[in-house]
Amino acid sequence: MSFRVTPHRSYELGLSNSQSRYAHSAVLNQQVSSGLRINKPSDDPVAQKLILGQNAVIARFETQLTTINSSRTVLSEANENLLDAQQLMVKAKTIALDASQSVEPTERTAFINELDSILSQLEQIANSQINGEYLFSGTQLNTQPFTGIVSGNPIYHGSDFASILTIPGNQAIQTHYSGRDVFQPYGSGQLTILGNNQVQSGTGTSTGSAITTLTLQHTSTTYAVGSGVQAGTGSVAGDTILGPAGLHKLTIHDTSGNGSGGTVSLNGGATFAFTNADSNLKITGPNGEVVFINTQSITPGFNGTVDITANGSLSIDGGVTQVPIDFSENQLVTGTTPGIVQYFNTTNVKSTGTAVVEPAASADVFQAVISLRETIRNSENLSAADRENSFERRLKQLDAASDKLLNIIGKQAVSLENLDTLETRVTSQKLNAETILSDAQSTDYFAAITQLQEQQNLLMFTLQSLTTLSSVSLVDFLK
Repeated sequence: MSFRVTPHRSYELGLSNSQSRYAHSAVLNQQVSSGLRINKPSDDPVAQKLILGQNAVIARFETQLTTINSSRTVLSEANENLLDAQQLMVKAKTIALDASQSVEPTERTAFINELDSILSQLEQIANSQINGEYLFSGTQLNTQPFTGIVSGNPIYHGSDFASILTIPGNQAIQTHYSGRDVFQPYGSGQLTILGNNQVQSGTGTSTGSAITTLTLQHTSTTYAVGSGVQAGTGSVAGDTILGPAGLHKLTIHDTSGNGSGGTVSLNGGATFAFTNADSNLKITGPNGEVVFINTQSITPGFNGTVDITANGSLSIDGGVTQVPIDFSENQLVTGTTPGIVQYFNTTNVKSTGTAVVEPAASADVFQAVISLRETIRNSENLSAADRENSFERRLKQLDAASDKLLNIIGKQAVSLENLDTLETRVTSQKLNAETILSDAQSTDYFAAITQLQEQQNLLMFTLQSLTTLSSVSLVDFLK
């Protein structure tokens, strides 16, 4: 059995072939005009998968580059602000040197005004923003970091944790620093006590860098039983002694023999006459210490010493918060100001009074300037020697604060260099991904044009063949 290809069948095959050539030419024309080898998934499913993957990679790199540029802007702004803050510390040190030699009240007032201006500028720097976000609030970008700087009571409201730029495979970089770390780092935990040699720094680790005034206040006085002596009506407010039982002693001699009169002395000091009519007799000791006693019930014939217990309290916030004195080596005292915790050795406390308390070592930027301002004011009426020592501490504190800022500035500079390196690396990776993408989807113009020319030639040949077939007549079959 044989098959014969009829002219009609040949025409159909030629027409199909020409349509195929048209379609292939159209695809090649689109590749040449668009520059893309693949314009729909069906053009090359395998290559389309590669293209989708590379587009995702490129998008990730673009996001990383945007983040890097944003982080660079933040770090650069923060770095410039801290450079300004460091220069303000240099200016404050110059003021400290000049003020330590000044005795004129008008000059001191001028120095204080200059320091007020420095604190105002530091407050602006510490609360600086970029794009609506605070530079020194750590991870709490929308929280104002500081309040109370100019008034002398700076309080930090931000996060203790810095914002971190993390790109997989690369070093983590701090962007928004914690304001506490930059401006209020913790000190050594030791305290310097001025104006009162009864109190020393405790063994605990004190925190907070603010200068405080420690107030030692009397609360009650009691006497060992046996003598009949009692606290006078003015004892609570008027007694100046403090100490556990036996630290202070009262010596009584009943010269009348019936308790109606005699003499009394405090801590071996001057003697004072008493009668059984005295309800608030003032007795002064050899060092100026004072007690008020009631002698209305003296035991008849009593002659001897009486141990005294004088209780009191400690306060570092002007009496708002009072802590009973326990006369120990490490007594904890806190106040209303957040972050201030101080430990005192109160074993040698004997009388009421006040003491200026300073952190012995601190790089607190704000407190360095605030403390200098208070030293110039000398509101605690320090002696000339104590005031001179205070200026020396102020200079050390200003140096420490300045060094701390320089250290942060140096870290930021390194971070900026790392960002430049990271940007170069990510840009290179993005370019490599774009090259792979281009190779996968871009038109090979030489190959496409060559194929297009080939298809056009084949199409012309096919069309000529169709023309020949369409011109066949009955006469051709009869020949």
